[in-house]
Amino acid sequence: MTAEIIIIGGGASGLMAAIAAGTIFSDTDSTPGGQSLRPAAGGSAPGAYMPVLLFERMDKTGKKILATGNGRCNFSNTYMDRSCFRSDSPKLAENVLEQFGQEQATELFQTLGIMVKNRDGYLYPLSGQASSILDVLMCELSRLPVKVVTDSKVLKVMRVKDKYQVTDGRGQVHTAKKVIIACGGRAYPKLGSDGSGYKIAKALGHTVIRPVPALTALYTRQDFFKKVAGVRADGCIRLYITNDAKPAGDPPVPAAWDRGELQLTDYGISGIPVFQVSRFAAKALAQKLHVKAVLDFMPDMDEGRLFVYLWDRAVSRPQKTAEEFLIGMFNKKLCDLFISLAQLPPGQKTGSLSKKQLGSLVRMIKALETDIVKTGDFDHAQVCAGGVDGRELDRHLQSLKCPGLYFSGEIIDVDGICGGYNLQWAWSSGYVSGQHAALSVLKEN
Repeated sequence: MTAEIIIIGGGASGLMAAIAAGTIFSDTDSTPGGQSLRPAAGGSAPGAYMPVLLFERMDKTGKKILATGNGRCNFSNTYMDRSCFRSDSPKLAENVLEQFGQEQATELFQTLGIMVKNRDGYLYPLSGQASSILDVLMCELSRLPVKVVTDSKVLKVMRVKDKYQVTDGRGQVHTAKKVIIACGGRAYPKLGSDGSGYKIAKALGHTVIRPVPALTALYTRQDFFKKVAGVRADGCIRLYITNDAKPAGDPPVPAAWDRGELQLTDYGISGIPVFQVSRFAAKALAQKLHVKAVLDFMPDMDEGRLFVYLWDRAVSRPQKTAEEFLIGMFNKKLCDLFISLAQLPPGQKTGSLSKKQLGSLVRMIKALETDIVKTGDFDHAQVCAGGVDGRELDRHLQSLKCPGLYFSGEIIDVDGICGGYNLQWAWSSGYVSGQHAALSVLKEN
């Protein structure tokens, strides 16, 4: 088939790119040169013309959308700040969101039929179903001059003069003036992201910053977490990255930190705060650096206040044993772990605890150290950190190396924190790349 634009990938960003481009063409009966931009009759036949052609390697589009937000789809967030996005090109996400941000995305979804539920800034479809988001996107595509081809993996993209030749898994070659690569990274490959887009990008001369898992759990060297597996506790995690396990001099500055509900597992630590800092751990481990996590299970008190509180607690009930001392403050499993790590005899009366013993207990509660040895793999990571170098793209996400080639979504070196930011990046990057690819076609014809 021939097309004005070929989009590779039918995930969130690819579908949004198709809608943005298809809308431009649907509002235009013909190009300035007179060529029809409406789909020809029998448009599915080989060699037929279609303004926008989208290839998806899976049997259905948007599978990853259905898995987001535990099936409820946290599609965006009312709080938008550059700190919510990470990249080696820190202004790229900001530039793209200035063109199509949260308000525009929300308005578009409302136009498509989504009633929005705002839960403390986290935006969901009122239906509570991620399928609602995918359904309205597909309904919109059905009225636009866009053809979606599933079960069709793109193997190669070549630039020939001023056009692109796209070869699919059946060996068929399709031609287009513009190509948008939106086939994701490597996270959750069973949902469609197999990393093939990186190979295509490299073959077209682009630099790919090494992808690593992000928004994933952390595995620890110490095995004491097995004793508290299944426990959830409010706390703070600070991540320290050094060249050596025991650096000399002043304590290093945390590379990242976050607070919220920590989930303790038999392999280490998980939960939203851990996910938020995991990309920094993954990048450091890939560079063979030492990564240490320090957990604070009483973040609302500094060490001095906590020491005084525990001292008063011991004095008021001196007959309690060390084993009973922390009950009511923490989960019983955590209490036992802190007592064990502080090397307090479980049967010792709290009235006989020394200041040194209490100080040791405070340190276990406020600064429990553990070495990070690896992160969750791509099969269990929500997104990737890394990808196509954003410094090789313009503000419309067009390649600075190959005119007419665009990128969108997770394949670009931009990853967001938890809270709807990765989907917002997909909507924003997809819309901007699709719109400007279509406008470029009209301008050239």
